[in-house]
Amino acid sequence: MLALAWYCPSEGDGTVLGSAVPERPPELDYLRRVVRAAEAAGAAEILIPTGAINDSFAPDSRFAESWTTASALAASTERIRLIVAVNAGPIERELAAHQAETLESVAPGRIAINLVAGGGPDDPYGGPSRDHAARYARLGRLADALRRRFDGPLYVAGSSDDAVALARRVASAYLMWGEPPDTIAGRIAGVQSEAGRPMRFGLRIHIIARSSDAEAVGAARGLVASAAREHRSAEYAAFDSVGQASMNALQTDEEDWVEPGLWAGIRAVRGGAGTALVGSYDRVIEMLHRYQRAGVDFVIASGYPHLEEVGRVGREIWKRLSGERAG
Repeated sequence: MLALAWYCPSEGDGTVLGSAVPERPPELDYLRRVVRAAEAAGAAEILIPTGAINDSFAPDSRFAESWTTASALAASTERIRLIVAVNAGPIERELAAHQAETLESVAPGRIAINLVAGGGPDDPYGGPSRDHAARYARLGRLADALRRRFDGPLYVAGSSDDAVALARRVASAYLMWGEPPDTIAGRIAGVQSEAGRPMRFGLRIHIIARSSDAEAVGAARGLVASAAREHRSAEYAAFDSVGQASMNALQTDEEDWVEPGLWAGIRAVRGGAGTALVGSYDRVIEMLHRYQRAGVDFVIASGYPHLEEVGRVGREIWKRLSGERAG
């Protein structure tokens, strides 16, 4: 059965996406409520993103820093694993390894590190500019430093040759954005072919599921209807991220459907994960079955607002998936 993971809304949250400021700012008390709701919904893990620039709302809107957020959440949760995203650019690797070791002591067995290379050469914290290859070389050195002090799993994402090579070398899990299942199957095969060890494969995607297809489509369109901008592609002009380029290049019809059940309308107002599973509960479950057959082991899902949607997804989607397994 697919395992459920959830996404921590460190950029903020609300009923609309792409507005200048979120309805719910990323206050610690709110993020703690989301993580506890994810635990209650059956999520085994939660991804805590990193970034200095908010890519869901205005770029200068608040973004909760990942190490600090994870430290606070580790002390106030009981079961869920915290996947802490760490960008190698602005941090010294020995310090990051020490931080990971310390965080693991707060929540033994519940910390994973998501290694992030960054989307472009410019360091938002004022560090030196580094091209794509240099960022991944630095990320590899961070992975090696982590391994000397931290025994938890390392997660890697990315579609480039550099990202795949790093994943094959160090990753316990490889993360992918929501491309069509056939594409995902190819990515998994490419990573697994030379890894030489068992790996887990995770899908990072939004879920907008309702009782009917029509209701879900209405919720999806409503989510982006009040966006402050029509498209954010100009913000990625300096990016050299192969994964972001692949997300931007996904072919859709005039209503942003990649295929029935897979909608790319979110990429117009949000960077990173830009696709969503949209449809009735039955349709979303069938799409999840397709991803599972493609080789996906777990899904890092999100929905707006996260606090309410994690309960819906756990109740209406994963509870039924669990029932299928029991049957």
